[in-house]
Amino acid sequence: MGAVSTIPAWRRELARPQGADVFRVLAVGMVAAFHFWQQTWIGGGKLDYLLRTGCAWVDGMILLSAFCLYLPHALDAAEGRPFAGTPGFFWRRVVRLVPAYWAATLLCGAVDAVQRGLDAHLIKDILAHLLLVPTLFPESYIWARTNGALWTVGVLVQFYLLFPLLARAFRARPVLTFAGLCAVQAGWSIWITRFDDWRYSFTFNQLPAFAGVLALGFAAAMAVAGLGCRVQGRWRWGFTLLAAGALWAAARVLRYMNDMGNIQRAQLLCRMPLVFCLALALVGLCLGVRLPGGRVWAFLSGISYQFYLWHQWLAVQLKYHLRLPPWQGDTPPNQLGDTVWMWRYFALILAVSLGVAALLTYTVERPAAAALRRLWPPARPQSGQISQKACK
Repeated sequence: MGAVSTIPAWRRELARPQGADVFRVLAVGMVAAFHFWQQTWIGGGKLDYLLRTGCAWVDGMILLSAFCLYLPHALDAAEGRPFAGTPGFFWRRVVRLVPAYWAATLLCGAVDAVQRGLDAHLIKDILAHLLLVPTLFPESYIWARTNGALWTVGVLVQFYLLFPLLARAFRARPVLTFAGLCAVQAGWSIWITRFDDWRYSFTFNQLPAFAGVLALGFAAAMAVAGLGCRVQGRWRWGFTLLAAGALWAAARVLRYMNDMGNIQRAQLLCRMPLVFCLALALVGLCLGVRLPGGRVWAFLSGISYQFYLWHQWLAVQLKYHLRLPPWQGDTPPNQLGDTVWMWRYFALILAVSLGVAALLTYTVERPAAAALRRLWPPARPQSGQISQKACK
């Protein structure tokens, strides 16, 4: 009891900052908006460029992953505590991600086998996903038949394998590690510009292309941890304004990307400027005033993993295989300008995606994770008395 009572309020709040939930919902929502726009053709008027560039928010999702994983270590550093290590880290990641990921792989693969037949391409696609290496093979990445959204998990798995080393390096030499990661991303980005065929798409989202993004996630965690105990009262409104300004700046970068025409080429060029703006927004959201609807943000954030895994696949299945809402002929109604159907379809895929995400979160993801934790409880870093040294 004594140890718990000494934990300052700011430290408890930053153990799971609301801003991270808000940012996660925003990032996943913008990626989904892009995928839904691809299927519905519902434009956004003057904000249409935000829909057309929504795919770039995957960079924000990877930024957030690095931020959340390093934040506990950054908080320890801000309080002057030694590096706690990463015992049990890999098992916790397996428990959190793999059961739902494997379930999506197998179900989507089975459906595709029924629809188009089981062949060597699909078998290689399924096996690469089950082995958590989908981005290493064109058949399971750029030509995937299982589920096009699953590649992101493959990139994150590679990051997780390096995280204990990166966390230790960032704690010991943050500036040097930050510079090294940015150099890796810059070198990789320059190298892949030589490709003008499928190899560019294949190399564009490999882990080295996100090395600088990871560095910014670590740096954002350090900023939040270092400032967390000092931000009170009016300062919180200042950070809220920072978040709003950073999101506006990110929108300007996205507008520039859209105007360039080739979104993927533009994303490579603008990845770091965009993610820098998103990192500032993340810091501002975590240190700013708490937004209303905390439980709603937490719920949406909690189901966001399943929503991300399934929303695109469900949209395609409903439109082309189940033909819902009903339509006839060979040309989908959105290509014929049927706006009534387009809005009905949008409402349907949004509702179904949210419903399936909530259902699978509470019937597959969390029960499977709980069962695995009971089978093999993950080790956790030793945490001692939390001091308020950094606030003095």
